[in-house]
Amino acid sequence: MTIDPAESVFRLLLVFALAFGIGLERQIRRKPVGFGTFIFVSTGAAALSILAIDLEGDNPLPLLGGVITGIGFLGAGALIRANDRVFGFTTAALVWAMAALGVAAGAGLYLLVFVNYAVVWAVVITDRFLEGRGFGSHAKLVHLTIANPVSANDLDAILPSAFSRFERVHVDKEAHQVSVTAQVRLKPDAVAGLLEALRRNEKVRKFEIE
Repeated sequence: MTIDPAESVFRLLLVFALAFGIGLERQIRRKPVGFGTFIFVSTGAAALSILAIDLEGDNPLPLLGGVITGIGFLGAGALIRANDRVFGFTTAALVWAMAALGVAAGAGLYLLVFVNYAVVWAVVITDRFLEGRGFGSHAKLVHLTIANPVSANDLDAILPSAFSRFERVHVDKEAHQVSVTAQVRLKPDAVAGLLEALRRNEKVRKFEIE
């Protein structure tokens, strides 16, 4: 089985157009994997899918399976580890999903391509909605150094108690300081207000927001 050259070009251009939108969205939002990577992964997967059908028309699955497995290792490179937390799972999974989309397009399964693309955009838009409200992995990690003595009520007053979860508290009696690590859910436009509140608080000696 050989795919017509014009059809091959159409499939590659289709994948390029679809990946262009996703890659641009990731680039604008400064995600770990940007514009070029999504296009290269998707079009490369489509090209390999076309090649597999041309060379192994009777059973292209072994080569196609190798493509998806290899992309999984590439997606793992999007993961970022910092302070016992891992970021980038959504982007890593998106790399893998776009590779699968490329394989489907290369095989000419257009219905699967467009349904998959609609699902991808639904997840991306929902993820953006949740991030805008500070939910889930988008919560900020706040490190504070506070003058001792400090009570639980003092801690609740420093951070918005309804949206904060204290993960670690370390008391240094000799230095008269308390080190606190807390996870705080904030809307992006509320971060500046938190910074200003911490800066003005006399008990806060030092702080950092990730």
